[in-house]
Amino acid sequence: MSDHIPTGNTQRIKAGPRAVAILGSYGSGKTTLLESIAVITGACPRKGAVADGSSLGDSAPEARSRQMSTELNVLSTRFMGEDFTFLDCPGSIELAGETLGVLPGVDAAIVVAEPDPAKAALLQPMLRLLADKRVPHIIFVNKFDKARGAFRGLLAALQSASELPLLLRQIPIWEEGVAAGLVDLALERAHRWQAHAPSEVVDIADARKEKEARFQMLEKLADHDEHLMEELLGDVEPSRAEVFGDLAREFANGQVVPVLIGSAEGDNGIRRLLKALRHEVPDVSAAAACLGASRDHGAVVQVLKTMHGGHGGKQSLVRVLRGSLKEGQVLQGPAGREARIAGISSLVGNHALKRATAEEGDVVALAKLDPFVTGDML
Repeated sequence: MSDHIPTGNTQRIKAGPRAVAILGSYGSGKTTLLESIAVITGACPRKGAVADGSSLGDSAPEARSRQMSTELNVLSTRFMGEDFTFLDCPGSIELAGETLGVLPGVDAAIVVAEPDPAKAALLQPMLRLLADKRVPHIIFVNKFDKARGAFRGLLAALQSASELPLLLRQIPIWEEGVAAGLVDLALERAHRWQAHAPSEVVDIADARKEKEARFQMLEKLADHDEHLMEELLGDVEPSRAEVFGDLAREFANGQVVPVLIGSAEGDNGIRRLLKALRHEVPDVSAAAACLGASRDHGAVVQVLKTMHGGHGGKQSLVRVLRGSLKEGQVLQGPAGREARIAGISSLVGNHALKRATAEEGDVVALAKLDPFVTGDML
């Protein structure tokens, strides 16, 4: 799915705009996660809530009345100088068509889980779909501040739902039976959560437990890296560059499914999730190659969703797979159909931000592409 990432290279090359789908069953907190990402990345000044109808996503009247996602929610934003578009897909099986239209054009997906082993089986269809479509994905266990019971039992239940091997990236810090933070096994750094604020870096309280969990993570990475396996057998500590190189490569290749934890309601663990996405999500070239988008045709876009309504009329949400777009440009589609772009916008919830151009990797709404439908490549 992507080129091998050299494990000895410590210099990270800035990636182009990336697109990440958010999936999960009803009640898992997908839209709350979108709200948290919007505030942390500065896309919104304050955090809304699904319960009182102030959320960035789920803004349609039907979604407000049902208090659930009934349509795709889109958030284009920036994190640490890099562009991302998050596409929050409805969790209801009756609305699976929204997800099917989106997945071909994304670089990765977040699967939002609840910390309840009994609900892990609900994720099986989504995890199978992502594996079949070869979309790299992370499991984010949300509401972890409310987690109860053995963490191992939850991981076992999630593994039963996933055809691909899970890779535990973080372990919880427990204080009086309540999750109060996490230990990042790649960085070997402990973070105590603070409500609606960046976490506090603290000393690792249980070094033995952290070392055991980290070794298990490295062992799983070594299944696809002979050099790392040799280092582990020789009791040699691998370099940080090698570990992070393997994490990015094996995630992009769909060889492992990382598991992270946090609480979107309290904005806990979200920055760690965003940093993992920034480092490990491949750029648009992998999705473009899977769809067969050639540079021979100049600009190439994939229609992810067709939207109707409002004064703007029909709009097409597209991913720019190759090249760049500008207003007035003519796009050609199947059966010789063509249309001229009447406007380009980035979407932040139901707010459209006008722009003059769109670059390779961007997700944008294009106006007046009347001849085209979801799934078309133009």
